[in-house]
Amino acid sequence: MSSDLVALVRRRPDVHAVADGMIAMGEPLELRGGEPEPTLLYDADGRLLVAIEDAVQVSVQGEIGRLLGAEFAARVVAPVWWVDIRAVADVPDAPRVARKFADSLVHWLGGTVYPDGESDAPAQSWRASGEGGGAAAEAPGTADGAAYQGGVIGG
Repeated sequence: MSSDLVALVRRRPDVHAVADGMIAMGEPLELRGGEPEPTLLYDADGRLLVAIEDAVQVSVQGEIGRLLGAEFAARVVAPVWWVDIRAVADVPDAPRVARKFADSLVHWLGGTVYPDGESDAPAQSWRASGEGGGAAAEAPGTADGAAYQGGVIGG
């Protein structure tokens, strides 16, 4: 069984940039795939470690509560970008890499990680400034306004 995390971040994430940053900081990973397929992180031996789904914007607060529970949703303010991060179950290093990736997203973009995120952390990047993600004010068809071809969840 895989180990699943959800990063709820304030700005539309650039998954490849965060993974490239981890690699630049010495994490021995290989990045494959991406839009429209999941982004995949492999170890130096070619074993799949982590699958990262495309980000989806959630603009209705009730959707977070419905999907993750009211208690957790009370710590998050919509709109947010929802990123599913799945660590492969049978590779010991996979959960650590998945956690590091999720924590990196939150560090740079603000937000929190489910299931055990502590609070809605402030963004550490000037690009992530603006409460609630900033992208909500843009039209759904613009680069930051739509997370996938079908539009925005709850929009």
